[in-house]
Amino acid sequence: MKAYIIFDKKSGKITSTGACQDICFGYGLTENQAIIEGQANDVTQKVIDGKIVDKTPEEIEAEKPKPVEIPETERPMVVTKGQLESILKRIAALEMKT
Repeated sequence: MKAYIIFDKKSGKITSTGACQDICFGYGLTENQAIIEGQANDVTQKVIDGKIVDKTPEEIEAEKPKPVEIPETERPMVVTKGQLESILKRIAALEMKT
């Protein structure tokens, strides 16, 4: 078994890591990808000139996904069955009045 790192040739960004049998090493790469033997962390490392190097703190920060802001009216909340039943009874009473 070989540990492998698949990365983008231009940017050095690690796109996949894992392990495979020797016969499968390098199978299925696209023309933009390259593979080297070894282990790496795709969040904190990249491949430059065939060597694993650490990303700068700025690169790591830039690649972090931006948090999605959920409007208050669409945020989930916890309602007990008792609370729901009370709300439904109040709605039913209001509908009977109209």
